[in-house]
Amino acid sequence: MRKFCFFFLVLVFAHQALIAQNFSNKGKDFWLGYGYHVNMAGNPAGGGTQDMVLYFTSDKNANVTVEGPGGYTQTYTVLANQVTLSNPIPKTGTQDARIYDTGYYSRGIHIYSDADIVAYAHIYNASISGASLLFPTNTLGKDYYVISYNQSSNANSANSFAFVVAVEDNTTVEITPS
Repeated sequence: MRKFCFFFLVLVFAHQALIAQNFSNKGKDFWLGYGYHVNMAGNPAGGGTQDMVLYFTSDKNANVTVEGPGGYTQTYTVLANQVTLSNPIPKTGTQDARIYDTGYYSRGIHIYSDADIVAYAHIYNASISGASLLFPTNTLGKDYYVISYNQSSNANSANSFAFVVAVEDNTTVEITPS
């Protein structure tokens, strides 16, 4: 009888844990920022030598639109079970999407699709690279932790950073340093 009770309790708690994790990185609406990269330092007007591209994939055909500052809009056709790369995200002029310094920027990048997709962002230059899995807007939470460390790099302007992209107007952000 004890074995049955133990098995029953494990089954109930495991079921509850599975229900609590009911979200996916697949979706139709995403927001992101063009985060700081070491090659942006000291070169805001020139854009830096880095590039950011987006990767899209889906198990269904999808039409994906990317919008950014200054009226930037690109549409991509994503074929089922294929990976589609975007053009580099603009980094100069009115369409500059980069976040290269502290402060407030109105430079969010919005991705939306007519079918569920998975999206990634990749900033790269020569031997320095960083990539991010993007989460759909409907999976976003309210509490986040930034886990960072002191940089060790062969470049003078390498440093850790964090930024917030608000998906609704009048969003209040509270930052509690450790």
